[in-house]
Amino acid sequence: MRHYTCDICGCELPHGQLRYAARIEVFAAYDTLEIRREDLEKDLDAELRSLFARLKNVDPDKLLRDVYADFSFDLCPRCHGEYVRDPLAGFTGEAGQAEG
Repeated sequence: MRHYTCDICGCELPHGQLRYAARIEVFAAYDTLEIRREDLEKDLDAELRSLFARLKNVDPDKLLRDVYADFSFDLCPRCHGEYVRDPLAGFTGEAGQAEG
């Protein structure tokens, strides 16, 4: 039998009891691409070679995380209520800095 615990408070979530699943997707947002005449006149082969050279020694997993990540969490009813009220609670607004 699978064992669940709340990923926020750590309490056990007995089989058959109410629990919630939270899924988060984080992906790179982009603006609509506008192609101008200057873009069509660029040396695209040279730009691609330059891009590949810059990426040659970059960790592929880091490149993927820079574009897309997803997470899944199990929540007890109490933590679910708090999470739904304020999903970003605990963050100070400074990148990577959580209150604690």
